[in-house]
Amino acid sequence: MRRELIALLPVIGLSAVFVTNQGCATKPVLEEVNKEKEAPKKNLEEARNNLNEARGLLGDARNLLESAKEKLASKLAAKPQPKVEVIEEKPTPGVGFGKVKVGWCDTLWEISEKVYNNSLYWPAIYDLNRDKVGEDPWVLVQGTILKYKTELTEEEKNEAVKEAIAWSLKFKDRNPSPKCPPK
Repeated sequence: MRRELIALLPVIGLSAVFVTNQGCATKPVLEEVNKEKEAPKKNLEEARNNLNEARGLLGDARNLLESAKEKLASKLAAKPQPKVEVIEEKPTPGVGFGKVKVGWCDTLWEISEKVYNNSLYWPAIYDLNRDKVGEDPWVLVQGTILKYKTELTEEEKNEAVKEAIAWSLKFKDRNPSPKCPPK
């Protein structure tokens, strides 16, 4: 039996060397696998940090927006509101006409709203006063007396609305606020 054991010693020795070598070879692989296992945890933590930072930036943006809204509201409240002055005139038999005096920063839209209770009827006023207003209905001269029909027919109302929409589409990129002359 001793001889058999002695004969097996080189095999056992080789096996031990093989196992030892395998342990050395797998150690770096195991370390690499452990690193790869940790990577998703690091990525998740980084994503959480990025999300918290984005939330902070969003909160800052909301605060800026609210501040801008408050400033705009205070500026609009402080801006003098134009008053449309309607000058009464005796109606002409058959068709009634009225007159309105253009105030500082008045628009045809505001005048139409005042006299017709609808700002889309402004082309009816513009058509009657094209010679006084000129080619640009956005520019009104303060103190100008404009004439308007006191009553519009349904056909005139429809035509005015169509024309108002056509002007809006034609000048969609134009600022709708009036071009106010200096006071």
